[in-house]
Amino acid sequence: MPAAPDIYPMPSFPVLEVADPAHSASWYQDALGFQDVFTMANPDGLVSLSHLRWTRYADLLLRSDSDSPGPGEKGRGVTLTFAVTDGTVDAVAERARQHGAQILSEPEDKPWNARECTVADPDGFQLTFTQGPLKPLDFNRVMAGAPDTPDPKP
Repeated sequence: MPAAPDIYPMPSFPVLEVADPAHSASWYQDALGFQDVFTMANPDGLVSLSHLRWTRYADLLLRSDSDSPGPGEKGRGVTLTFAVTDGTVDAVAERARQHGAQILSEPEDKPWNARECTVADPDGFQLTFTQGPLKPLDFNRVMAGAPDTPDPKP
């Protein structure tokens, strides 16, 4: 029997409104390795809320959205980022790929001293998985190697 999940006050957590919380929760667990903390059903027995956990203090709530227009039409402009501390970004991407996830950006070393990949969930939300630091560099050395960005306009 699995141990009961650790319950603690969360300083911050995203809540995503999804078309089918049961389907999305299953996808997050199977395709990405999230753990189920708890699930709530409405009076009809349908899942209305699913509390998932990537790692301690990286929790995610999926809530029913009966007006959801469907996959690909929700979640635009929203990216959630999760640190990979157990395994590699490449392993996360491969697991997601094996479960039919859309890989938006393949695992790649980034100028900010991290390796990242981005996948889309069934409702179109973008999930970036990041691993780093890749090299033992301090912040100033990372910034010195980063691409130039234009100065903001006054």
